[in-house]
Amino acid sequence: MGDSMNIWKVLMLCMVAGMLIVPVASAEEEHTLNSADKDNLVSAKNDKVDYIVSPSEDSSDTENPVSILSTQYISQGQAINHYVSVGSGVDYLEVDLNWGDTSDSLTLKIYNPSGTQIGGTYRDSSDGSVNGRIHINITPSSGDVQQGTWRFRVYGESVSGTESYTLNVYQH
Repeated sequence: MGDSMNIWKVLMLCMVAGMLIVPVASAEEEHTLNSADKDNLVSAKNDKVDYIVSPSEDSSDTENPVSILSTQYISQGQAINHYVSVGSGVDYLEVDLNWGDTSDSLTLKIYNPSGTQIGGTYRDSSDGSVNGRIHINITPSSGDVQQGTWRFRVYGESVSGTESYTLNVYQH
């Protein structure tokens, strides 16, 4: 009887140990790649859509702007969310956060309609130049930009007093 009892104890111990070491359901890892080259491309995989985030050149096409606010004010440590409705058939988004003052530092986080963050936290240098502006394009690697309400979170990372800024999103 003692050997039979020990076998059951060992068997139960093995079952418990097996349940503890079973790997948790795997999730696809999300990557943000910052290249050191001139283009500073970022690839972000979100909701089964790869988005390429790259520096934008000044756009002469202002046909389809979705201007958030002409001027907004932000202070140190303050976060302000802006929402943009993106329609169907949009090839890419051009995002232009401009405060023009390199002595203050603002950051930008972008979330698709599913709530997934696109890339990482964007700073003044994310578009390849330090000029008080974050000017980037968000392009899906295939298909169109996800329809729905996108969220753009502006944060006053290092602001003396208050800083004015404009945020414009163009749907191309």
